[in-house]
Amino acid sequence: MSRRKRWQNVKGTESRVTEPRERLMAVGVSLGAHVVAPFLSRASGDAPRDILILRLDRIGDVLMSLPALRALRDAAPKARIRLAVGEWSREIARDAAVDEVLIWSAPWVGRSDEGALSVREVFTKARALRQATPDLAIDLQGDVRAMWLMAATGARTRVGYANTGSAALLTEIVELNEDVNCVEQNYRAIEKALGVTVPRNPFRWIDGDGRVRGRQRMAASLFEAGIHRRGPLIGLHPGAGRSIKEWPIERFVELGRRLVHEKAATLVLTGSAGEAGKTAAIRKALPGATLDFAGKLTLAGSAEMMTACDAFVSCDTSAMHFACAMGVPSVAIFGPSDPVRYFSGGPSGFNSGRRHVALSPELWCSPCNLIRRPPEECDALPSPECLTLITTEAVFEATLSVLES
Repeated sequence: MSRRKRWQNVKGTESRVTEPRERLMAVGVSLGAHVVAPFLSRASGDAPRDILILRLDRIGDVLMSLPALRALRDAAPKARIRLAVGEWSREIARDAAVDEVLIWSAPWVGRSDEGALSVREVFTKARALRQATPDLAIDLQGDVRAMWLMAATGARTRVGYANTGSAALLTEIVELNEDVNCVEQNYRAIEKALGVTVPRNPFRWIDGDGRVRGRQRMAASLFEAGIHRRGPLIGLHPGAGRSIKEWPIERFVELGRRLVHEKAATLVLTGSAGEAGKTAAIRKALPGATLDFAGKLTLAGSAEMMTACDAFVSCDTSAMHFACAMGVPSVAIFGPSDPVRYFSGGPSGFNSGRRHVALSPELWCSPCNLIRRPPEECDALPSPECLTLITTEAVFEATLSVLES
């Protein structure tokens, strides 16, 4: 188990692998890459006609890639673009500016109950592309296993990051800068692959008809629940997928109570089916002022409902990215992860034109980015110190500020 330490942001081709055992494995795999590399196809120099994008990680990561994929579509209008994602990202990938979505559910990202395949099955899918070899393959995540998948497709040009080893498999290396927001970093990867500069346009995930449906469904839900709205609709999303990133549930209750009593707010609770216990605790503490949609809506349905909210409060999770991508005024609560890199609100993110606030603690070890293997003393607590340092008062005041923006 890791000990507390502050993450040092990586730049260029520096290694992101910090664990000694993983470093040793990366060295071994990189040696294999040097053996294989001379036998791989090379770029022809022609403009790519068939482009493969790998974005095998989680929903929020796919969402933060959509602006760059739109820029890719505009820069290569005649190319056939395919996007490989996990089963968990299928619904959101439908809105990507691509010609085809491939489902490559990598077991190192998802669980079997989410549809994850075996390693062999994923590589079989990659090798099947050799029948129509991509001219260009781009990995937007920066994962050594994705590099090997690109090599398995036979892609002539392979673009990615060199920070997890096996850089010999790449024909072009993207410079990583962890002082840069992920949305911007995705743009830079596309620019490196195409050799052109692409514009950073404001991005909205759901607009127009989706917002109308969201308002209509919200009005119907309020009527069915017998709730007469007097003040703002404020969304609360207490889950974050991992407990190490979750603000204490009792703080969400305290926040909700203040918003109801001081601002006559109606609370809209969102989350997955697995997070329904968290929203139920808030609903039980605040009866008569809450709508609980946890586990009851599709991804798109939940997002449409969110657009009806006057403000949205969440931790560092995909729901935060949805709020930012849809222009819903939002407050994001950060603990172990770095808001500079992972907060998608503001000009360096989706630039959606509405106010978004990220709250993070003043603590020597934050951000540590130790999400998969948190420090033992932090993992033993219901919530780590970095999150408990963020007070209900701070989140309440931030919520008022975005309501007034």
